[in-house]
Amino acid sequence: MSAPRLAALCATLAALLCACKDTNPQQPPAVEVKRKDELPKWLTPIDRVDPAYWLAARKSGGAPVDEGRAERLRAALEVGAAHFLESPRMLANRAAQLADMMAEIGAAEDEAESIESLARVAAATGSKQTFGDLCQHYFNLRKQGATRDAALADLRERYSAQNRGQ
Repeated sequence: MSAPRLAALCATLAALLCACKDTNPQQPPAVEVKRKDELPKWLTPIDRVDPAYWLAARKSGGAPVDEGRAERLRAALEVGAAHFLESPRMLANRAAQLADMMAEIGAAEDEAESIESLARVAAATGSKQTFGDLCQHYFNLRKQGATRDAALADLRERYSAQNRGQ
């Protein structure tokens, strides 16, 4: 085979490989889950489940998942990724844990709302924060009787002090 034909063949193969490549490596594939008991309790690094899909399936009790809810959770995880040190997988795990803890004290909250609200607290610091720490502080305040708004205001005040101290 001549050099120009070989070069053309290589270029064609490269183009085909690029076309087959996953165009969104950030988002793992959503594995269809039929029943809640098929859902992993927590997402591990080897689970091939989209964290937003997992949160939505967990809330709905399994498949089918409301795609609008999954999109809302994806957007919240994206906001969270901008303000927290954890990966979307860990954000999803912590949001699920917080939702469970809040339900246990009779104050159920939406995971997407929790992520977005705590991201606003983190944004006030001017640097990335640890979502798990913020979740625990928020839960402690709520368990002590603070309303949602009061707990978030308290956290904003405490965490924004980090920004003033620099």
